[in-house]
Amino acid sequence: MKMIKYLLSASIIVAIISCQSNSLQIKIDLNNFIPAEGQGMAKVIVRDSSEWIVADSTMLQEGKGNLSFSPDGPTSFYLSIEGLPQAIAGFGHHGKLTLSGDASILPFNGKLKGTKSQDDLNSFMKKQSDFREFTNGLNETYSIASSAGDTATIDSLSSIMDKKYARLQKETKTFALNNDVLGAYITNRYLSMEEIGFIDSVLANLGEYSSQDINLLKKRSDALHRVALGQPFTDLNQQDTSGNPISISSVWDSSVVSDYILVDFWASWCGPCRAQNPSLVKMHRKWSSRLEIIGVAFDQDRSRWIQAIEEDELNWPQMSDLKGWGNSAADIYSIRAIPQNILIGPEGKIVARNIKPLEIDDYLAAQE
Repeated sequence: MKMIKYLLSASIIVAIISCQSNSLQIKIDLNNFIPAEGQGMAKVIVRDSSEWIVADSTMLQEGKGNLSFSPDGPTSFYLSIEGLPQAIAGFGHHGKLTLSGDASILPFNGKLKGTKSQDDLNSFMKKQSDFREFTNGLNETYSIASSAGDTATIDSLSSIMDKKYARLQKETKTFALNNDVLGAYITNRYLSMEEIGFIDSVLANLGEYSSQDINLLKKRSDALHRVALGQPFTDLNQQDTSGNPISISSVWDSSVVSDYILVDFWASWCGPCRAQNPSLVKMHRKWSSRLEIIGVAFDQDRSRWIQAIEEDELNWPQMSDLKGWGNSAADIYSIRAIPQNILIGPEGKIVARNIKPLEIDDYLAAQE
């Protein structure tokens, strides 16, 4: 009888240890955490396909609590605590993490740490934070120079910023290529304009894991292959500014005098998009017999969308499903940042991606 009890006890202990070893455990230990009434809930939020779900939650007591979940593979997540101003990025598979820090100091500078993958993510995030601080430090000087019309200072600051950003992007790419599934997450989160060659290189470095970060990157790869140079354009069916159905194919069929169609992905709220619109208007006027443009807007507010079209004098077909970043073009054309575009040639195939207005001029001139 004693032997049976011993075996049962041993089995229970093994089961507990096994369960713990396959989970990611998070200990929260905050100092001076005084949430408002009704706050204090801590949540682990993870991506499940296209949705974010709560994997575990607990109400903190005097800034303390414990969370755990068991992802199928290495995964990104966010630790959200009601009463703290921002969610904390995390990454892991199994092991123990601890979030500690003084909640009375804002912005909150506590760290989630305890595993190599989380420490690697923290190091990466530190570089991103340093870059933001560097750019913020130049904002005042830039604003003063801009108000004074000091183009020399503006050009100098822009050159410094461009070099700093290029170096950061190079380091980010290197990190993504050398950090397995964490690299997939970094690619999805911070490298929104990369083309298919780089995306596939990141995927080639991944192990045999089940991860939504990998699934998202594979989905992005599939879309980029589908809309690569030389591929026929994939149609979009949305609505014009009057609410009538419009598609790329319908504009293609009606543009009997145009050899090329530029599909411009933009939004009324996008500063860089609006900044390049005058150049697009100029190109459209110059090449009116050979070039048509279709605007695909990542807007949600119809009135702001129409107002921007009128203000920027965009005299070409426009479409939107008014779903913001949920625009159907985002998945079909792997649009993760704007402005972007594709140039469709006379045979209905994609001949260029993310071509700049001046490059359009050179490209069309070379085809004459």
